Amino acid sequence: MLRKLNITNAGFLLLIQVNLFVFCHKQTAPIQLWMTPPPEVAKTAAVYGEIRNPFAVDVEIRNILSNDYKTVEFHETSIDNETQVAKMRKLEYPIQVKTNQTIQLMRSGKHLMLYEKIKHSEKIELELEFSNGERRVVIVEERSL
Repeated sequence: MLRKLNITNAGFLLLIQVNLFVFCHKQTAPIQLWMTPPPEVAKTAAVYGEIRNPFAVDVEIRNILSNDYKTVEFHETSIDNETQVAKMRKLEYPIQVKTNQTIQLMRSGKHLMLYEKIKHSEKIELELEFSNGERRVVIVEERSL
């Protein structure tokens, strides 16, 4: 027995779909960072993850500040094709992030280097300063290998 789809039933179906999308669709944060916990005596650390442009326009990352480290630098690791030796080089600020672009931070690629540990906190926070005047504070998640 088939029922006719009337406007009331169609409205209920649409309402159910909208509710499922709104309440079940979890958006990921535009900036997700993680690191393996460095030894207590280490003065440097590497941070990985992704930085997705959280704005509707192109922006630049002007600087990154840390609550535990004196300096945060963007680095990129590349492998020399001839010697097969990995080389890490510093990328200078500002770092361009186009609309809808995501910068993947990973081992053997782009990553953040934290230098000169000044204190030890329960949670490492990084504050990203953007060219549009916005600032975003991100807590760096600790992950084991």
